[in-house]
Amino acid sequence: MKTFGYFLLAAAWILSLPANARQSSDTITVTGTRFTFPLVQEWIDQFRQAHPGAVFRLVSPRDPAAAHAAVHFTAQRVQHKKEQFQYTPVARYALLPVANARSGYAAKPLTVEDLRTLYFKNEGPENAPGKAIVYNRREKSCAPVTFAAFYGAAFEDIKGKQVPGDDQQLLKAVQEDSSAISFNNPGFIYDLRNRKPVHNIAVIPLDLNGNGQLEDTEDFYADLDVLIQRLETSPPAGIPIEEVVLSYDRALDKEKPVIWAWVQHIQTTGQGQLHRYGFLATHPAAATVSR
Repeated sequence: MKTFGYFLLAAAWILSLPANARQSSDTITVTGTRFTFPLVQEWIDQFRQAHPGAVFRLVSPRDPAAAHAAVHFTAQRVQHKKEQFQYTPVARYALLPVANARSGYAAKPLTVEDLRTLYFKNEGPENAPGKAIVYNRREKSCAPVTFAAFYGAAFEDIKGKQVPGDDQQLLKAVQEDSSAISFNNPGFIYDLRNRKPVHNIAVIPLDLNGNGQLEDTEDFYADLDVLIQRLETSPPAGIPIEEVVLSYDRALDKEKPVIWAWVQHIQTTGQGQLHRYGFLATHPAAATVSR
């Protein structure tokens, strides 16, 4: 009922915008963490159905236009917040260890300490199922920084091969090497249509009780929706989960009020798209848009 109330308030506020604000031709440039882009583009497309005059441009952080973007999406802990900026959590995501489906690690349950040794010391656990080559991104970005921080390490501490490109390129490299292991977000690990892991990719399961066996209560990786339900209702402490945060300069509220209307849309109607793209709902306390 609360979510429905927020939706009504947001809808009423948007409709109260003057026509020139609702139909503004000013382009809103959006940038940020690239693995969020499929979800962000969905939010843009949804919003424009009701506000065809709103013009958005979603650009890569490497695009020169990103330096002047009005809205940013960040998928790592925001360490230094600017006082004049609005920061709004809009989603959460998990990071899962993955292996090539032909690797012995594809079905090998590992403890958190095993994973720490494997990824940061480049050593296999006891009774290692075979050779493992850790793949990481060459670029210091949100996912590897978050993954390393979870284990009390830094991006530079992740051992193994570095792959140029984004998280999708990293996943492709793992698909092509039977010895490869890495990590990625569920939106790329799973086929969003059939909700199963993509070709040649398997999740390395977490050994929650340390007995070396994959118990029924530990086996929730075969289907994306089952995974999401577990992570939202009873998340294992051994799986990194981080927020996606939208930010923009509050000075734009008067200059481009359509931004705030879009934020309200994301926090209400837009939340219904999270699971479709492999993301998790925000914490209950973050579900309310506050000023």
